[in-house]
Amino acid sequence: MKRMYAAAIGTVCIIICIAIAIWVGYQRTPAQPAASGPVYAYVDLEHVMMSHPRYSEYHHLELEYNAMIAQYQFEQWHYSRQAAAEGKAVQTFATTDAMGSQVLDQELKAKVALKENELNNSLKQQYEQLVQEKKKSQPVISGADNLKIVNLQLKLRTLALSEEERQAARDELQALMRGAGTDVQITNQTASEIATAMEPYKKKAQDDLAAYAKQVKSDLEKRQQANQTSFQTAQTSIWDDRPEPAVWNQQWKEKLDAKEKQLKDVKEDILADIRDKAADVAHEQNIDMIFCDYEGIGTAIDVTDDIIARLA
Repeated sequence: MKRMYAAAIGTVCIIICIAIAIWVGYQRTPAQPAASGPVYAYVDLEHVMMSHPRYSEYHHLELEYNAMIAQYQFEQWHYSRQAAAEGKAVQTFATTDAMGSQVLDQELKAKVALKENELNNSLKQQYEQLVQEKKKSQPVISGADNLKIVNLQLKLRTLALSEEERQAARDELQALMRGAGTDVQITNQTASEIATAMEPYKKKAQDDLAAYAKQVKSDLEKRQQANQTSFQTAQTSIWDDRPEPAVWNQQWKEKLDAKEKQLKDVKEDILADIRDKAADVAHEQNIDMIFCDYEGIGTAIDVTDDIIARLA
């Protein structure tokens, strides 16, 4: 199911790239073409999507969906184990118990990732509150470039990032600092003050995540132990209260379909907003086509930041 979902997401992204090009070409009144020919542009759709105000909502739903799949897989395994207990329980116990451990580990990772995302969102809100307070007393960070520098510095210091995200943030920070002039020292001081103020919140978030992971792991280990005990009991008894397989599968299908629809609806809302902003940028800059992937001959304009600026 995960592979099918990943393939569907890839297909949607390709369709969105084509839709943006069609939208720009046919939904907006095209500007008069220049004498040198049509004007092309390209956009990093993934970067724009991750910069959208509703991306954290989408990511949270994605983690919830993954957690549901992990739980479904565990219960499916558990149900199969109950059925097998009537026959070759002793012979298959070692294999199924090992599989159960792997599924429990997946469920633990999914739930911890969900909790980590929740704590990161809280840290972001706290950081934004501190930035707003600093802006009242230190107007220097109200400039667009200096505010970007502060945001990137705090992002590197306070948030959990992948190596790819961290390197991209470093590159952008270095480019901004080269042109920031004398305000950089003031901005660095401001960023250090905010980072220092964020330390207690960051420490508390780390402690909360560690405590949550420990509790979830304990609960899952207890569940596994309970399953092992139940398995031993099943060797001498017949399970009369097993759910009907067709009913059980249908109930899970409805829950997963509902969550997947919720996830897709949010993503479609985000992409629709991006399409609108891309069309506005194309209209204002007299661009004929915007592509998600551009490998044509000639030069194409990168309008990624222009579209992101309109999402704020």
